Amino acid sequence: MEKISFEENLNKLEELVKKLESGDNSLDEAVKLYQEGIALAKVCHEELKQAEEVIVKLMDSNDLVDFNKEK
Repeated sequence: MEKISFEENLNKLEELVKKLESGDNSLDEAVKLYQEGIALAKVCHEELKQAEEVIVKLMDSNDLVDFNKEK
């Protein structure tokens, strides 16, 4: 099974949001779309969290300066 990229998941999530915002859905369909959106949001959040962990490790191992930290 091929892994879906972060960008593809984010695009799917955006499509779901547009469908929900349209208001053209039955209650059952809206609930299903919402559930699917929550699942996609969790997947995207996990991928972002993992990417952040990698970046932090790289910054720590290479003695890079974090410009967002207060001095």
